[in-house]
Amino acid sequence: MLAVVLETAVITALMLFTGAYDSPFKLYVLNPVLIAAGSFSFYMAWGLIFGYILIVAASGYINPDSPRAAFSEIMLEDGNLFLALALAVIVMQMVNGIKRQREEANARTNDTMEHIKSLYHIVETSSQHDFMNIGQVITDYVVKLTKLEKALFWFAKKSGEPAPQSRQTGWQQEEERFLFMELEKHEHEWRLQREPVFKSMAGLGDFLLMPVRMSTRFVGMIGVKLEASEGLEGRRWYIQQLMFLSELSAIILERHELGVIENQLIITNEQNRIADEMHDSVSQSLFGIVYATHSLKQTWRRMPGAELEQQIELIHDSATRVAKELRITIYSLSSKKSGGPSWLGMVRSHLKSLSRLNDVEIELHITGDDFSLPYPYHKALFRIISEATGNAIRHGAASRVDVELSLKPKWIRLSIIDDGIGFDPDLIWTEPEDHSGGLGMKNMQYLAQSLGGEFQLSSSRNAGTRILISIPVGVAELKNA
Repeated sequence: MLAVVLETAVITALMLFTGAYDSPFKLYVLNPVLIAAGSFSFYMAWGLIFGYILIVAASGYINPDSPRAAFSEIMLEDGNLFLALALAVIVMQMVNGIKRQREEANARTNDTMEHIKSLYHIVETSSQHDFMNIGQVITDYVVKLTKLEKALFWFAKKSGEPAPQSRQTGWQQEEERFLFMELEKHEHEWRLQREPVFKSMAGLGDFLLMPVRMSTRFVGMIGVKLEASEGLEGRRWYIQQLMFLSELSAIILERHELGVIENQLIITNEQNRIADEMHDSVSQSLFGIVYATHSLKQTWRRMPGAELEQQIELIHDSATRVAKELRITIYSLSSKKSGGPSWLGMVRSHLKSLSRLNDVEIELHITGDDFSLPYPYHKALFRIISEATGNAIRHGAASRVDVELSLKPKWIRLSIIDDGIGFDPDLIWTEPEDHSGGLGMKNMQYLAQSLGGEFQLSSSRNAGTRILISIPVGVAELKNA
């Protein structure tokens, strides 16, 4: 802007000292006027034109050596120049307006795509977590979508149960307790709310809060801390974002609860099936063995040697048959033993498809067996493996990924190493995750920690990425018992 003003001033000076309105330099003003019309505000472009016209008209009076002419004569003589300048400004501003509309449309399209991508990520990642981590994932996404610094998810108490731990993003640890205590004071008010509410809390600032309601009960409040500079239009946009996230949170939490109930029903049905099978076959055979040994204990002294040996052989055969039936019953629980797709088979199939579709070499090395691994570990490990390999391909541009999974009775160890472009790990925890894969890293850390495990990440520019995860088997069950 300063350069345009200086250029106009230089052209004006050249015009004044080279014949005023008869100067050949008066046409040069077209350049700064077009730049101003195409790049700067409406007022600057027209201000330059009117200012220049006035200077041209007054130049005869400013320069004593130039012949003086009336203003009407100057306008008639140079009218074509002034008209050309005005038309150039109008055309440039119309083009600039179309350009701005296109940029705004592209920005809205990008926001919509980001919304869709965020919706996918929230549903996919949150379905793997417990209530506590779901709240944390959602508050992270509130900050991401609203571009504000502080967000919260306050959980209300469930009837007969303690409330899940509320989560926040952006507050210091010492502020967190005071924040949730203030929200808890208004619990009765929140339960009656069905619309967004603006609330000012002493010592904390102004908040926009939105109730989260499942089809069966009130869950809590999701909210953001507003900045003082936000206008009405900005607040309307935040309301739209929170309404979207509130409905999404309710769907995720309801899906989570239904998943928990479904898992419990599956376990109950399987227990009943096993009990029925054992009662019908194994328990009856065991009862026969116990009865035969009791009878043999009473009569073995009076039996001839050959008959005694025959009775013992019969009991041995019966016990062998029972053991075989018991093995069949237990092995039927494993899809691998019954011929169905095993969990490890699903992992191999997924990585094979990923490798083929992206033309990337993925090597999977597995030691141990997942036969006795609880279902939550299956879900978490599959999510971590798919997230890490996907990040290596999408963000790391890797040509090779090595996945090593060690399954022991007490420990699970997973390493995922790629030869991609790498990144600065510190940026994951300090910068937005829009194009860095940072959200995926945080989700993997949440998953590992929710099972009592450790998550280690090492990477550097042009040196690939290495992820190491160690999870003790059984710790999550003891924690939730």
